[in-house]
Amino acid sequence: MNKILVKMGDAEGIGVEIILKSFQHIKEPEKFILIGNKDIFQKAENQFNLKLPSDLEFINIDYDADNIKTGIESKYSGELAYLCLKKACDMVNNNLADKIATAPLSKNALHLAGYNYSGQTEILESNLGNTNNQAQMLFVADNLKILLLTRHEAIIDVPKLITKDNITQTVKILNKELIEKFNIKTPKIAMCALNPHAGENGILGREEIDTINPAIKKLNDSGINIHGSFSADTLIGKAVKNYLKPEFDAYIACYHDQALPAVKSLGLEKVLNITIGLSALRSSPSHGTAFDIAGKNIADYKSMLNSMLFLA
Repeated sequence: MNKILVKMGDAEGIGVEIILKSFQHIKEPEKFILIGNKDIFQKAENQFNLKLPSDLEFINIDYDADNIKTGIESKYSGELAYLCLKKACDMVNNNLADKIATAPLSKNALHLAGYNYSGQTEILESNLGNTNNQAQMLFVADNLKILLLTRHEAIIDVPKLITKDNITQTVKILNKELIEKFNIKTPKIAMCALNPHAGENGILGREEIDTINPAIKKLNDSGINIHGSFSADTLIGKAVKNYLKPEFDAYIACYHDQALPAVKSLGLEKVLNITIGLSALRSSPSHGTAFDIAGKNIADYKSMLNSMLFLA
């Protein structure tokens, strides 16, 4: 069985700290491979008085650790974070792993380093995807699963990205992954409308009438059990309230903030960011780099730990 890769995030944020803390609670560290910079981890071990397990395999990414300054967003941490994730992707492409747990990185640091990606999901898609594989961002909290139809996009761009082809391709990938990765034999999926009140029969927008609902009908005709489109406030509100026993196996939100404020209200330690649709399954905490508390030994590690255990 392939081991699970754990990738260091932004070294100037809380990533190293939460990885160190998480490994204090991992009962079988031999199942994991840590990818990062040894000098940075050794410094953190001394700072936090914590040790990585002796039987943990460590792949060192050579880098000048003197360039890394805790709590400061820079091109150096962006470059190192990218190199770590690229190494993880290379290992997957060489059939050495098929699961990756990633600590948070800074999108701005990535850009400062010259890597113009909008996040780790897009880097993974660039390195692990092909014409048949497209990354999908799925947020998981216990039995609740919510997928984003569009990811890190400006609100003004969202309507034009909601096409029949995008909906069809996304739902097919989600349905397949629910069956193969989550062992749900006949997934039941719900789709959010884009507009308030599902457009009110065209009064508040025609995206539901012209695009979303016809795509749903086509998917139903192909044998996929998808329902909607439903008014997002009611659909997501009920789903979050009943996250232990949601009505549907998965929900699809049209854009990032249509679902995530409600989902994250459950508590960041509960919510995992899962990437599906690629040659590797990836999990990550639902929070960011938290530069403001980096190095203070107060970062909550539970979401990172849960993202590692999710893959184990």
